[in-house]
Amino acid sequence: MPSSISDIRQGLADALRTIPNLRVFDLVPDNPNPPGIVISLDRVMYDSVFARGCDEYEFILHLIVARADDRSGQIRLEEYVAGSGPHSIKAAVESDPTLTGTAQTVRVSEARNLGTQERADGLSLLLVDFIVTIHS
Repeated sequence: MPSSISDIRQGLADALRTIPNLRVFDLVPDNPNPPGIVISLDRVMYDSVFARGCDEYEFILHLIVARADDRSGQIRLEEYVAGSGPHSIKAAVESDPTLTGTAQTVRVSEARNLGTQERADGLSLLLVDFIVTIHS
C-alpha cells in the first residue's frame, strides 16, 4: 500500500536536512530565507503497478540562494546542483532510496529553471528547481 504524501514529504525533508546550512521548508512558506529549499508536490500518477501496488509522485524542490555577489552565489548554487558532495541535493535525496521506509524508489532526475529574482526588499536571489520522482 502506498505511503501518505505527508510521510513522503517528511522523508524528503529529513534527507535534505543532512545538507549543512540549508533551510528546509516542507510546506510552502510566505517568505523563505535563503539558502533554503521548498518541497512542493507537482504530480501524482495512480496505479503505476496493478491493483494499487504503487503510485508515482513527482515533487519539485525549489532551491533559493542569495546572491551576495555574482561569484559567491553562483559557486554556492553549483555545490547544490553537483551530482555528489556534501551540499549536493541529488546525493542527499538519493542517499536513502526508501526515504526512511516511505518509498520504493527515489530519483532526482534533473535541475532546471535556473534563474534570478529580485525580492521586494532588494535582495537578489538565484533559483533552481530539482525534479524528484518517487514510487511508493
